[in-house]
Amino acid sequence: MILKKILRRCSLFFNKGLSIAIKNYQYLDEDSKYLHILEAINYVRVAGNNGQIIPAVYFEFGCHSGRTFSSAINAFNCLGMVQAEAYAFDSFEGLPPTSSINDGIFEKGSFSTDVKNFKNIVRKNTGKILNNSNIIKGFYSESLTQSLQSKLPKAGIVHIDVDLYTSTKEVLSFVYPLLVSGTVILFDDWYCFPPDQSKGEMGAFNEFCLENPRFKVIPWKAYSSFGQSFFVVAI
Repeated sequence: MILKKILRRCSLFFNKGLSIAIKNYQYLDEDSKYLHILEAINYVRVAGNNGQIIPAVYFEFGCHSGRTFSSAINAFNCLGMVQAEAYAFDSFEGLPPTSSINDGIFEKGSFSTDVKNFKNIVRKNTGKILNNSNIIKGFYSESLTQSLQSKLPKAGIVHIDVDLYTSTKEVLSFVYPLLVSGTVILFDDWYCFPPDQSKGEMGAFNEFCLENPRFKVIPWKAYSSFGQSFFVVAI
């Protein structure tokens, strides 16, 4: 692993074009993602009247590395939304079992950050010490229960970064009663499959909308490499 890092640094040193390309991609994929989370939170501040109309509550499903979760907390602080709440939902063991046919490049165990490291990353990035009650650990088929649902507040922002079709279906079924008119839903992996294939987050969401005809959304933005956001307009 160390040797690979050294070789990569050497290749970047001698290949300026490659180094620039990587920096540009990191800006495109990472910074624009953080910016859109800030935009979503600012929308809740303005259109939601600081949580009075749209809850100042952030749900994140799929929290590997803690970067986007940290970004959300920093955005709340930047905008002076001190009463905001943020909840992290993850197995903290990586992805569940996957199928190459249905799940593409995504593999079991990928994107694993354990709870201790996740909390340390968030504390380092934001200064905030997360309460255990704001961290929901477990694979969604087991952790997203009706009992948990009944204890949670309504959500103003739902960030879905779960990669897989099945996980997205589980998340949407769980979160549906906790949405309000005006909630923003951000899909981190919307464009990870061809649009004519009913796969991944896009396929799961399209099916969910067909199964729940009263549920209506309007698109907001495509962001970063694969993301797409929506406003909920009817429940």
